[in-house]
Amino acid sequence: MGTTVGDVIISYDINRYHTDVKNAMINLGYRTQWNYPEKPSYQLPNTTLLNTNKSSDQAMADLNNIFAKVFNSILWLEIINSSLLIYDTIII
Repeated sequence: MGTTVGDVIISYDINRYHTDVKNAMINLGYRTQWNYPEKPSYQLPNTTLLNTNKSSDQAMADLNNIFAKVFNSILWLEIINSSLLIYDTIII
């Protein structure tokens, strides 16, 4: 991990709530495409995002904060709905 700011590609693997995590990261400025000026654009894999102005430490902190928010809010909703609480393993 590091503190140097530049291009960071972050990939994560979760079994549920992928869209919530991805959209929250996009709201923080992460992108789903890799491109340079006057070069082709490449779509990144589904659970891979790019940020051109973050350090790896910042990217991991962003992802961890998003996980905490998404999964805590889901936990709260499931408790309200009296749902069975079963969560998948998060691999970072």
